[in-house]
Amino acid sequence: MYPLPEPFALRDRTDTDQAFVQALYASTREDLRQALPDPAQLLPLLAMQQNAQEAGFRRQFPEARQWLLLRSGLPIGRVVVDAAAQDLRVVDIAIVPEARRSGAATAVLQALQAHALAQGLPLCLAVAHGNHAAQSLYRRLGFATTSEDGTHAQMVWRGEHA
Repeated sequence: MYPLPEPFALRDRTDTDQAFVQALYASTREDLRQALPDPAQLLPLLAMQQNAQEAGFRRQFPEARQWLLLRSGLPIGRVVVDAAAQDLRVVDIAIVPEARRSGAATAVLQALQAHALAQGLPLCLAVAHGNHAAQSLYRRLGFATTSEDGTHAQMVWRGEHA
């Protein structure tokens, strides 16, 4: 586990967190809410998309760990991290809209940077081209783009020893 500054903390995700994780995922899919304003159509699609995302994470990063990000003991986000031999990878980080820009993502990323530096590993992640706020945060924290495809930029932070 990666220590975070107060009031933030991480805890393992459990089966009892499913409702929060579903609501969090839905909050990240403004594109779907705009395309399908009818809840009868939207809710099954969100569930299907979330299941597909999580299955993809398990397939691509079978050893990844999932945590809930807490602020003052209450869940405000989710973090998925894969610690491989060659790098530390942020598979996913999502924060509820009302907690964005509160320093939560910065706290998580800086804790991961400290761990990566101590292990002599690069810290890697992918960010969607349209996620300008996240791209700005990553650049501010020293991440550099290493490659791009049609939807995402791959970014890496190398620290002094990584």
